[in-house]
Amino acid sequence: MRIWVANHYAVPPNMGGITRHFELAREWAEQEDADVTLWLSSFNHSRRRFIDEEAKRDGETVPGLKLQWLWSFPHDGNDSRRVVNMVSFALLFFLQGLFRARPHVLLASSPHLLTPFAGWMLAKLKRCPFVLEVRDLWPDTLIKMDGLHQTWVVNALLWLESFLYRKADKIVVLTEHQRRFIRDKGVDPAKITLVPNGIRMDSWKPSPARREEYRRRMGVASDQFVALYAGAHGPANALEHVVLAGVHLPDGYAIVLIGDGPEKDRLCALKQEKGLHNVHLLEPVPKGEVFRYIEAADCGIISLKDNEIFRGARPNKLFDYMYVGKPIVSTVDGEVREIIEKNGVGVFSGAEDPKGLAKALMSLRGQKQGKRDTIAENGRRYIHTFGNRQRLASQLYGEMKGLMVREMKSVKEIKRM
Repeated sequence: MRIWVANHYAVPPNMGGITRHFELAREWAEQEDADVTLWLSSFNHSRRRFIDEEAKRDGETVPGLKLQWLWSFPHDGNDSRRVVNMVSFALLFFLQGLFRARPHVLLASSPHLLTPFAGWMLAKLKRCPFVLEVRDLWPDTLIKMDGLHQTWVVNALLWLESFLYRKADKIVVLTEHQRRFIRDKGVDPAKITLVPNGIRMDSWKPSPARREEYRRRMGVASDQFVALYAGAHGPANALEHVVLAGVHLPDGYAIVLIGDGPEKDRLCALKQEKGLHNVHLLEPVPKGEVFRYIEAADCGIISLKDNEIFRGARPNKLFDYMYVGKPIVSTVDGEVREIIEKNGVGVFSGAEDPKGLAKALMSLRGQKQGKRDTIAENGRRYIHTFGNRQRLASQLYGEMKGLMVREMKSVKEIKRM
């Protein structure tokens, strides 16, 4: 089966960012013998710069998987240039796709909605099933996060959202909240499939001997209790509250943030302003190496703004922390809190509450080893049951293959008439 996957913000594992689509595509190429093309941008959104040719060459080579890098307009903030960045990627995806051999299935992912719209047009012209993946609920997120008030823009995005829900042959969501949200829009529930984030089960092996090496890389002492945040540094992540938790921590604790994004400079300035020597802000690292840093830490942090739109979030770092067996401190209420508390893998510290976060970290340090072992076992059991990337990829491949077979039967019936 020939599959196209389009995600403006996808990256291979040797770069920091969204590796979900590369990992799904790799499974389809390796396990299903599929011919997969992943369409992605050569401008890295989180680091706000173009990816050089050396970094592209250093990426993992997978037989059957082709990375189709597309230029997109550079930007360094959430202004008009970011809109041009979105338009340019979607337009080039459409134009280049016109001249490529027809895929059997086309999957396009949000955010934003322009790439899925280009994907739908290509699928229509190529006469293949169109799968819409909803990673972020646009325009709901924009309205509730950014306060989008221009009526004509809101109406246009709402129309496009509804249009894509109607026209998609299959809708893939990452959380139960997203499934309920789309179902309540009047979409047939049978059309919606939950494929959450997950972990490739062989992507990390414990290496306690390297713990001290990675603690040195983080700039922390061997006897410090280390809380790690690994992920995007954007407005949605509310990381100023994580940094400010350092104000309320006694000696013997450290907070480490790994990643990049538009808020990184402001967070560095805040650290300097408050003189927080117990807070460390590091550059992004490749996906595989993130697990080494998590292993060297004592717990993981999940942070998002106190906004109802994030009540249904399941950040990828939730799966990363559980996979390595670390307790989790979450500032996010809703679905992620339910998973953490139901499975006994961490605590909710309160939303946008630096003092509450510090208090939660101190409580985790006081846990006995038996409790820590139970948390690690609970996390790994959850990943094995619900977050196995190979199993999730196989599930989605089976559904796409069903769409392809249905399309082929339909074409044959039309030819007979």
